[in-house]
Amino acid sequence: MLDIDDVASVDALAQRLTGTQLDLLYINAGISGSRDASASDASREDVGALFMTNAVAPIRLAERLLPLMEPRNGVITFMSSIMGSVELGPGMGMSLYGASKAALNHLTRTFAAELGEDTGLTVLSMHPGWVRTEMGGDQAPLDVETSCRSIVEQVTTAAGQRGHRFIDYQGQPLPW
Repeated sequence: MLDIDDVASVDALAQRLTGTQLDLLYINAGISGSRDASASDASREDVGALFMTNAVAPIRLAERLLPLMEPRNGVITFMSSIMGSVELGPGMGMSLYGASKAALNHLTRTFAAELGEDTGLTVLSMHPGWVRTEMGGDQAPLDVETSCRSIVEQVTTAAGQRGHRFIDYQGQPLPW
């Protein structure tokens, strides 16, 4: 298992993959933090961990593994959330989690822009839907298998399309 926050762990993975060409890099890193924490009462350490794991570390991993990507049709997918939409996220709860995913969305846009217009890579920021997991809870309407099957379909369809999009598991565009 990769500890995405640990540079040595990321470097070890990159070393193990040397000589490999990746068609897909799917970065699913996330911690929810306290569901009730707000900007006024969360500790500096908790906020730092949330933003490092959810926003900064995924970009660092993508940058580290970028040389291994298939340059014409490769897809780099970041697990985001609808809660990271500045337009739709407020009012959904878990404000610090949402802010960390909004930060991820901003960083993925920057990452994609820095790839340049000549890149053949496609970058996706993807909302998996509200899924019955430890984080999503028992009331979530989607099971893991349905979400994953749809995500695979969207990632497969995206290969070769180039550019960067924020979409949900069904391929619907989401506002930043």
